Amino acid sequence: MNFNDLNIFINIYETGSLNQSAVNLGYAQSNLTARLKNLESEMCTRFFIRKYNGIVPTRSGDKLYHFAKETLQNLEITQKELISQGKSILISELLLNYDLNQEQVIDIARDSVTIKKTKDIPIESVRNHYDAIYSFQKIVNLRGYKEDKKVLEAFYLSSASHDYPDNHQFFVNCDKNCPFRQKTLKEFSDTKNIIELDSFENIINYVESGKGVALLPEYLLKTKKLQKWDEGKREVSYYLYE
Repeated sequence: MNFNDLNIFINIYETGSLNQSAVNLGYAQSNLTARLKNLESEMCTRFFIRKYNGIVPTRSGDKLYHFAKETLQNLEITQKELISQGKSILISELLLNYDLNQEQVIDIARDSVTIKKTKDIPIESVRNHYDAIYSFQKIVNLRGYKEDKKVLEAFYLSSASHDYPDNHQFFVNCDKNCPFRQKTLKEFSDTKNIIELDSFENIINYVESGKGVALLPEYLLKTKKLQKWDEGKREVSYYLYE
């Protein structure tokens, strides 16, 4: 007996017709008849009695029907639970994009992903439990997790399809804890041409449209119409807690 045999049996039981079940399931009627006979032989009992207007279940057939329905329902529940057994992840927008394009560890189809601003991740990490936490900030006193320090490479990038003026603008995230913002402000503290934007995607869009320059992850050179504004590589640290 297998799960498919149980599904076939249920259909025959509910339609009361081998012919109709063959149509429903896409089998030849002779195939269904053979499968049913094998099932009856395996269980050493008859499940149906043939009558002029169809087939009628025996007492054994009634018992197997209830067993088969419960078994397949439990199978469906178990399959859904197994499929949904992803990780709960706390991460910033920028690190999520970096992982999806570079590391490819997070499975957004299965994992439950909570996106927070960099400044909010340490607070959120102690409010709720997560299987994995990605943070640009080192989180102190976080119990029950192993800390793994990682590095992503970044460059100042500009549009690959637009010229930029000599008095170019630098775009930074308005999140004051963003390391890309902090590095930019430190390196260009003498310029007034710094504009704050509220998201990673907005920064990329503005740079790609030729409106300025921003410190961004290197992988964007492969996925966006961007080029290096200078050749100075910057290393940006982040932390993975699992």
